[in-house]
Amino acid sequence: MNRRLFFLDNIRTFLTILLIIFHTAITYGASGSWYLDDVDKSEINATIVLLTIFTGVCQSFFMGLFFFISSYFFSPSYEKKGAFRFLRGRLVRLGIPLLIYYFVIGPMTVWFAKFRDQQTLVQFYKDNVWSFRWTFFGPTWFLEASIYFTLLYILFRLLSKDRLPKKSIVFPNGKTLVVVAIALGLIAFAVRLVYLTGTGPLELQLGYFPSYILLFIAGIIAQRQGWLEQIPGKLQRIWQWVAMIGVVPVLPLGLILTGALDGDVHFGGGFNSQALFYAMWEPFICLGIIISLLTYFQRRFNTRNVFSKWLSDNAYTVYLIHPPVVVGWTIAFHGVGLPAIVKWVIVSALSVAVCFIVASAIRMLPYAKRVL
Repeated sequence: MNRRLFFLDNIRTFLTILLIIFHTAITYGASGSWYLDDVDKSEINATIVLLTIFTGVCQSFFMGLFFFISSYFFSPSYEKKGAFRFLRGRLVRLGIPLLIYYFVIGPMTVWFAKFRDQQTLVQFYKDNVWSFRWTFFGPTWFLEASIYFTLLYILFRLLSKDRLPKKSIVFPNGKTLVVVAIALGLIAFAVRLVYLTGTGPLELQLGYFPSYILLFIAGIIAQRQGWLEQIPGKLQRIWQWVAMIGVVPVLPLGLILTGALDGDVHFGGGFNSQALFYAMWEPFICLGIIISLLTYFQRRFNTRNVFSKWLSDNAYTVYLIHPPVVVGWTIAFHGVGLPAIVKWVIVSALSVAVCFIVASAIRMLPYAKRVL
């Protein structure tokens, strides 16, 4: 890989670690859906508020940035391999892990987290897996969505007969980014009138997909137009401040003014002020953080050493296996007399370390590296 792209590998590693910390935060108080909770979330306290703000900020950008990085490599790969080989490669890398997670890792994690004392694993599979009564995509909804995006991309290339426009598209200026953020917010608000955040068919959380789709398309354009080398320093600094102001004073103030701290929470959607505030707040934070991360990592972490390569090589496998590891450590620390915030830190650190070690071992298995 070209040296100038090492920073994208490092961002992907960072996002994978952040994902583990994010899911562990839900375990210990943050709002959201996860396999296992270890605290009572019925009464609002400082830990719940802090962790919910953390996950809210993460949710605004990190999965969208995953889509951006993924699609950044679409065009050169497609043009090198052609439609059939490109599709076959994507299905191998996405489809096989998706099936393994759906039928093995996901169900076993759910059973161990919630049903191990109620029924045998065999009975659980019979009642809920083989009957397709439940779905078990878990975090591999990202792989599922990536397969759909891949098919749409190939269809577009075939219908256009690869006659892509040659016109140069410069990196969006500040006014354009503001318009894009406002439009994204309004579209997300409209979508969430039908699909609240965290809901959607086949575990696709459609309330977040407006930004995912935009960032997927932006990744393709960015590669073809060389956008990552065009981000103006002044623009980056402005959007860094947008992100900081949005997180520090604006989000807490919005929580207070809309009554969320009193337990009146409707940020997930519907026709109400909280849902509108969250939908409009989110894209500004998303763009601010993503622009800041891209420029910061390109400037400071555009290198590779033995350790960073090891982390990058194993990050995809870590993404797939982290749920049972987090659940295992959560159960291990259940009943330990420590504050939830302390457990969050400890379980996050242990989960990250164990995930990368286990992932490295898995990738040593025959043929594993062809997929992972």
